Amino acid sequence: MELVRLPSPPHVLCKLLDICHDPDSSLGDLADLISIDAALTSKLIMAANSGAFAINQSLKNLEQAVTLIGHAQVKTMVTTASIQQLFAGLIESQKKYICAAWLDSIYCAVFARDIAIALDYKYPQDAYLAGLLHDIGQIVFDAKYHDQYIKIINSTSEAETIAQEISKFGISHTELGAEIIEHWSSLSPAIADAVRFHHEDERQLQGGDILCRIVAEAGQIARHWCRAGSADAQWRSSLIDHKDLNNIYVHVHDTVTQTANKLGIFLPRSTSLTQAQLSKDIERETGKLARKIRDASLIKVISAEEAYPAALNSPDKLLSKVARDMQLYFSISHLALLFHDPETPESLSLHEVRPVDPPCRFSLENSASRAVRSYLEKRLTWIEVEGSDHQKSPMPDRQIIHRLKHHVALCFPIIHADEAIGTIVVGCHKTQRNNLDKLSDIISSYLEDIAETWVNHRPGRGGRGAKSEREQKEIDKLVHEISNPLSVIGNYIDIVNARSGGTGSDKEIGVLKEELQRVRNIVLNFKEGNEPEPEAVMLNAELESSIPLYVKSVSPGLEIQIMWDLDRNDAEIDITRDAFRQIVLNLVKNAIEAQTDDAAIMVSSNNFTNIDGRVYAQFTISDRGRGINTKTRNLLFSPLISTKEGAGRGLGLSVVADILRAFKGQVKYMKNEVGGALFEVSIPLSLKQ
Repeated sequence: MELVRLPSPPHVLCKLLDICHDPDSSLGDLADLISIDAALTSKLIMAANSGAFAINQSLKNLEQAVTLIGHAQVKTMVTTASIQQLFAGLIESQKKYICAAWLDSIYCAVFARDIAIALDYKYPQDAYLAGLLHDIGQIVFDAKYHDQYIKIINSTSEAETIAQEISKFGISHTELGAEIIEHWSSLSPAIADAVRFHHEDERQLQGGDILCRIVAEAGQIARHWCRAGSADAQWRSSLIDHKDLNNIYVHVHDTVTQTANKLGIFLPRSTSLTQAQLSKDIERETGKLARKIRDASLIKVISAEEAYPAALNSPDKLLSKVARDMQLYFSISHLALLFHDPETPESLSLHEVRPVDPPCRFSLENSASRAVRSYLEKRLTWIEVEGSDHQKSPMPDRQIIHRLKHHVALCFPIIHADEAIGTIVVGCHKTQRNNLDKLSDIISSYLEDIAETWVNHRPGRGGRGAKSEREQKEIDKLVHEISNPLSVIGNYIDIVNARSGGTGSDKEIGVLKEELQRVRNIVLNFKEGNEPEPEAVMLNAELESSIPLYVKSVSPGLEIQIMWDLDRNDAEIDITRDAFRQIVLNLVKNAIEAQTDDAAIMVSSNNFTNIDGRVYAQFTISDRGRGINTKTRNLLFSPLISTKEGAGRGLGLSVVADILRAFKGQVKYMKNEVGGALFEVSIPLSLKQ
């Protein structure tokens, strides 16, 4: 599967690009459309099972896979797949095969699911996935060896096709598909078995697992249906009675017709989608795909723009980002990083996706090593276990290749302004060298962006730079002028509370004094150029103590209802209390200002969410306003962008985003169920959890 670009019909890619660039689209919208395409589904599952993401759990559905990998990263995967397919320049016979394979897969998937439901099979989604992937072996064969395989696929029977596959490749598409799926530990082994045995005859299937029988029957119905647009009148099911089967035919027709309409394929009334109808519009859809990519300037999407650059602060984290991107963009799983650490300038250290401590170190004086020379000479270099003269390669090269569990590897130096930072080493099978060579230019371009990101945010670089003596004096003066009124306000709070006989809420007085101290801390950190150290903060407790006070202070004279839906368990989060309260204040202020009359804000929390392999706590603050228009949404967290009137408004959301980046968190905007704005904040859980 590595380095084999599995194609998808342009109809699917066009619709996916629309979803990727619609700010109102949801995670479910993206997962639903991926779930109708075997190629993209395989790419997503392969990523979820790769070492780069280390998702060690079973996948219940594709929406869960999108959630675990990350919504934004999956969008980039889809866009990259579209670009690569467009530039691959598929010939006519490839395009027709893509359409035929896609339609056969979707019919088989829907038939398998409906038969499973009719039989009360406990896992209908497994039946759907097995049906969708039942011919993934054929799709891989065609993507890799189209010119040879197109003759095999047009054989007179399935038995003849399988016999020729074994003769030509040493394995059938059924066995290849099953072995691929068996490498994906997040899927049930029953799915692999269903793919392996879906061409067995009924006599052999008797007594076997029910999922194997379901997928075999679904495959038989689908093969006829996607060519003729109806069932084979002579065919009889051994699982479903005639009445139930007719009901399934009607439901599958309706389901696939709705899918076709979603993709912009509108069929005459009562007509089922067939291969001929799907292939007819393929040139038009390919042209549409090209325009979408050109118009949106999507070619620049394959870049290393780091959403949270503060996280790119060590060689292991640098490798982790590259490994995830390479998996999603290029389906590359086996890679390592040779890094030049200034603390050990005489050597390169080998960093692996699953960290090994201590890392191997290779002397820079070992110029016989092609991997070392790739770094020193700043050029792409192949390394192998045995050289062309049948002599063993130098020890470092052999050790790296064995660590990558491959036969050969290509070294990509990471270079910025003629400075070599390190080398990414990609392992592959000997038969994949040509494919990797073809990708080398675009991978090198990607690594140039990675190098720039690393240099701009590397440890020790410093954020603000050295201040001049004059600047420092101005800052000291400003801090002094701010500190005086802060002291007056603190004393006045104590006096007012004492005069009232202490009748003010102890909790609210305490929060006010903490807020005052928070301002002092912000000012002092600015003066010293310090970043606040993370501390354990309890999410629910902070929300419950700060939000009522902020609501009262921001909305005097208004009756603002606070509606709570907090997780039953509290969670410690890695952020300072000062930073957290600044985030909450800005979001509360935004929610109240979005509503004109007495209104409500809704607050919820979820104290365990896995995003991109990392565990976060989340909270949301939403309102009953009118939401935010599309143009503003696209620049929502930029400075000076606002939904409110007046110059210089809208800094609050930019501040929220900046603070969260510093603490490796994130914020997202969504519409809530009443059309108002909902802001979802994710903050890493404390390591104490």
